[in-house]
Amino acid sequence: MLKNETFILFFTFLLASGVCSGQRTWWGEYSVFAGGGDNEIFRFQELDGAGSVTGTGVWTAGFDLRRLFGDHFSFETGLSYSQQYYYTGPAPGIPGEDRPGDFGIISLPLTARVDFLKWFFADAGAVAGFQTGFSQLDDMTGLGVTLGAGFQYNFKSDIFFRVRAYAAQYGLLHFSPEEHPQTLTNGGVTVGVGYRFIRLGRCNCPADNALRRR
Repeated sequence: MLKNETFILFFTFLLASGVCSGQRTWWGEYSVFAGGGDNEIFRFQELDGAGSVTGTGVWTAGFDLRRLFGDHFSFETGLSYSQQYYYTGPAPGIPGEDRPGDFGIISLPLTARVDFLKWFFADAGAVAGFQTGFSQLDDMTGLGVTLGAGFQYNFKSDIFFRVRAYAAQYGLLHFSPEEHPQTLTNGGVTVGVGYRFIRLGRCNCPADNALRRR
């Protein structure tokens, strides 16, 4: 539990340091999104005689916040929730029935994004995932990686529409160490809408910096 709280504080600090940049003027975006796709649950080194696990899909929803550095580069973070569905099967040669299951993942990503050709972008970075709910599988809480690509159309009103294809690998580094831990892969598409805003800094005009009479 202490490790989970430490990582939450770490990502909160990164968000605050990226967004609160003193008095300088900067552009940013916030958006909400939802989508779905496929999932896969596996071990990098499968165990002999172990039962099978088959992912049957995932849906996700969340929000993100992006800090722009010029026209082509930005950092992004946010918070999302995904519901993972799967079923387990008995080991080969052992009688039994497939059993369905599901669990949730709360994700805190930190990614770098590059924009190109006006409407297109690509991003990649780290993601901390925290499993919620009970499952018959290993705890997927840990650190992983994510990457994506898509396009974003900005309207003149500063509202934008975004489509992103993504892949995420959870649990590359488990917070609860296992000898041969299971990991989780997601891949799919999200659709989002958002708003571009400007954070105005203090004016450096001579009048504002002049000494005031007490």
